[in-house]
Amino acid sequence: MLQVVCGAGFVAAVLIASQHSTRVDLLRFPLAWSGVLVALDGLARWRRGASPLRTPGDWAATAAASILAWDLFELVNLRLRNWWYVGVPPDFWEGSAFAAVSFGTVLPAVRLGLAQIEAPPVVVAPERRGLKAAAGLAMLLVLLAWPRLTFPLAWIFLWPIGEALAGARVRLEVMALGLPLGLVWESLNWRCARGWIYTVPFLDRPKLFEMPLPGYLGYLPFALECAAALAVLDRLRPFLRGARGALALLAVLAIHAAIDGAARGQTAISFSR
Repeated sequence: MLQVVCGAGFVAAVLIASQHSTRVDLLRFPLAWSGVLVALDGLARWRRGASPLRTPGDWAATAAASILAWDLFELVNLRLRNWWYVGVPPDFWEGSAFAAVSFGTVLPAVRLGLAQIEAPPVVVAPERRGLKAAAGLAMLLVLLAWPRLTFPLAWIFLWPIGEALAGARVRLEVMALGLPLGLVWESLNWRCARGWIYTVPFLDRPKLFEMPLPGYLGYLPFALECAAALAVLDRLRPFLRGARGALALLAVLAIHAAIDGAARGQTAISFSR
C-alpha cells in the first residue's frame, strides 16, 4: 500500500508542479504516468502478492511491445487524421525519445491493470485463427479505404489479429479495464503543454477533457486489443532471450524512429522546447 500511496502522491505532485512550471508541464505525461505505473504495480503486489512485471526484462519487453503497437496506430492515423500533437520537441531525436517513453507506458499499464481482474484475461483458443486474422485485416482495409466513416474500426481491428497470432481468446471482461485507464489517460493530457488534441468526424462535441464523450466507448475494444497484443508478446518472449531480445529491442527503436520521422511532419501542429 505504501507503493500505491507513493505513486499516487507523485502523480499529484507532478500535476501541481505542472501548473507552476512550463518545463514540468512539457514532461507532464510521462512523469505522471510513471507514478500511475508505480501505483498499479503496488496495487498488484498488495492484492496478488506479486507483480506481473517482476523483472527489468519484463518491463523492457512490455514497453517495447507497447511502442511497436502504438506506432502501428500512428501509421493508421496518417490516414485517419483523428489526433494531432502540440508542443512537440523541435529536435527530431528528442521528440522521438519523448514519444517512445510516452508510447511505452500503455501496455505496461494494461498488464498491471489486468492483474486486478479476478478471472484470467486470456484463454488458449487455437481454433479459427485464419478466420480471425482475415476479419482483422478486412477491418483494417475498410478503415483505410473509408476512414471518415469507419474510423471506429481503428480500435477493433488489432483484437482479432492479436488473438490469431497468439492462438488465444481475450475474455470480454477485459473491457471493464478500458474506461478507467482511458479516463486517467485523457485527464493527464488535459491542457498539457505537450500533448494531443482530437478532430473526430461527427463527434467533436461535447468533450470530457480533450476526448469527445462518445470516443470513450473506443476504450472498451481498445482494452481487448491491448490484451491481445500482450498475449502475442507472451507467446514470443521464450524466443526473445539474450542477444535475440536485444536485437529485437533495437529493431523496435529503429522502427519507431522511422515512423516518428514520417508522422511528425503531418501530425505535429506546434513545437516547444
